[in-house]
Amino acid sequence: FEHILKNSLTTLPMGGGKGGSDFDPKGKSDNEVMRFCQSFMTELQRHVGADTDVLAGDI
Repeated sequence: FEHILKNSLTTLPMGGGKGGSDFDPKGKSDNEVMRFCQSFMTELQRHVGADTDVLAGDI
């Protein structure tokens, strides 16, 4: 609820949904972490955009 209120005060056209992953970088190599991050962002970009969704300022 807090994010809906915060976003409405900024007059930005977005609600309050949140997302993330349960990836644990402990014990992973730098390459494994990088591959995860790149894959996550590649998939995320399909779901955000000017006409689809907007990432909040705290992301």
